[in-house]
Amino acid sequence: MTGPDGEEASALLRRLPGVRAVDLELVDARLLTPRVRRLRFTGGGLDGLRAVAGQDLMVAVPASGRTHFRRRYTIRRLAPDVPAVDLDIVLHGEGPGARWAAAAAVGARVEAIGPRGKIGLAEGASWHLFVGDESALPAIFSMIEALPSGAAALAVLEVAGADEQQQLEGSRCDVALRWLHRTSAPGTGTLLADEIAGLPLPRGHGHAYVFGELRQVAAARAGLIARGVDPEDIDHKAYWRLGVANAAHGEPPRPEPA
Repeated sequence: MTGPDGEEASALLRRLPGVRAVDLELVDARLLTPRVRRLRFTGGGLDGLRAVAGQDLMVAVPASGRTHFRRRYTIRRLAPDVPAVDLDIVLHGEGPGARWAAAAAVGARVEAIGPRGKIGLAEGASWHLFVGDESALPAIFSMIEALPSGAAALAVLEVAGADEQQQLEGSRCDVALRWLHRTSAPGTGTLLADEIAGLPLPRGHGHAYVFGELRQVAAARAGLIARGVDPEDIDHKAYWRLGVANAAHGEPPRPEPA
């Protein structure tokens, strides 16, 4: 890689040990639901690549007026022997990521860096609770599908309606999915926090994973703590922030201190 893009990628690679740069070519694209499009990429850099369930790729999304924007997308499925990787992307808003994901055609090429992300399945937990909106489904579903036979999992999932519900693909664990259908705009309601307030929690030492819109993630985490879940047993990550574009590094900017 040469030029400004290559210099930026090289700087990221130096700062992020354990990741690699891969050149990807889009080989298939299809709608999973009216709001979610699956993009399947191939590329020699994927050969032998390994990722932990829940990790992502930082994609250099093409954009007019500048070279690109960096956006992070969870790896839904990685097949390093093919090689191929699936990214499931929510088509919402007017940002560069949504526009690119909606318009990308077979043959399109992008550069990505990864795998990235420090949140993985907790060892020794007797049950696993997953909470999030449709932006979190790739992480939540890939993590559930990575759980071994005999593990117990519960997922509380907020989507726009029944046509946005997705199917697990190959789960081996004992899992229950609770689908919540919102009646307001994404990121504006309290469905997740309200559900958590009355959710029967299994006995034993569990672990929770909360992903999605920044303020809703904070509210859900606070609700779990109020229910007696130890903060050390809650992994949380905001994928987006209502009304605010993600920063150049692909994540939502944090609110200014009060």
